[in-house]
Amino acid sequence: MYIKSLWLDNKGETEQLVQSLNQYLDGFAELPELIYIVSAGEANVLLEQRVMQFITKLEESAHNILFVGSACTSFHAAILSYSRRAEADALIINLEVGKERQQECLDSLGIGVKAGQDGLSVITGVAVTWITRKYHEQSICQISSCDILSQSPSLTGAHELVKSLKRIMSVNFDDASQVVSFDIESKWAKGLLKGFSGAERSTWLPSIEKDGLHYLSIKPLAEIRKYFLEKKLENLWLITLGGGGRAGCIKVVSPAIDRARLLSRLVHTETLSLEDAFADFSTAQHIGDTLGQDYLPHVREALSYPKRKYRGRHNQIFHWVLNSGSWRSLLENQGAKHG
Repeated sequence: MYIKSLWLDNKGETEQLVQSLNQYLDGFAELPELIYIVSAGEANVLLEQRVMQFITKLEESAHNILFVGSACTSFHAAILSYSRRAEADALIINLEVGKERQQECLDSLGIGVKAGQDGLSVITGVAVTWITRKYHEQSICQISSCDILSQSPSLTGAHELVKSLKRIMSVNFDDASQVVSFDIESKWAKGLLKGFSGAERSTWLPSIEKDGLHYLSIKPLAEIRKYFLEKKLENLWLITLGGGGRAGCIKVVSPAIDRARLLSRLVHTETLSLEDAFADFSTAQHIGDTLGQDYLPHVREALSYPKRKYRGRHNQIFHWVLNSGSWRSLLENQGAKHG
């Protein structure tokens, strides 16, 4: 699997970012029919009306919209979903917009910026990745491995997750390979790092996430841009931690027509109702905005990825589908609620 083009922007708030995204997409004469929409905050991002307008416009331009995710490893989720399909190419659009919406998801899990929490502060942004199944002369890199590992809820879960990370990387590791660290302001992350020796970590490249700044699902893409495209380090293992005990692993290498394809993976797909998810997040916001009550527990409950039943299940992804109607009907319903 290959990345044909990569673009991202993290300057500004929702309106500016969506405008920048539209301008970038307008530069293409034609886009793939299949478009993945991903966001670490799941359907909570859809409470941003500008986001709903953007997706509705895509759908009405005859694109097949798939809304998938898996916390901050949602880019990985799109890659795994695409690996099971037959389309020649696809777009993955990361919509990490609406700072308040994204931050409240982290705060609801106790890892955000509320008093006594870990201190992860959201950096909003958008990204577009054009992926293809076959090699093209314009391919900028090749994805040779992709997994979402999951920590089991047992006492040995963290130890087993570290072992799984090491095992995955050892299968496709050579002298030229370089690892990009997953170090972030998280007690869990610090604990996992202790599973790697100082010698193992001594050659790792720094994570792009420093001083508590958190890029959500855009982290691996920002690191591909920084290390692969700008610094020309063309053999990278990128590790991204995600809520619910997840660790996303992607290997990117310089593109070559004769390299082996992305290995087939057993992918667990949980299909969920988009309307129900949208309603759950809307209810949580109503509790906070209208009733003035603590709504963060309701945000946490609306999120799918933290639920215990998914712990320990590798390559677990979520796919939210419309039960009926269209993105337009969901947008109009949102507009009616906002008067």
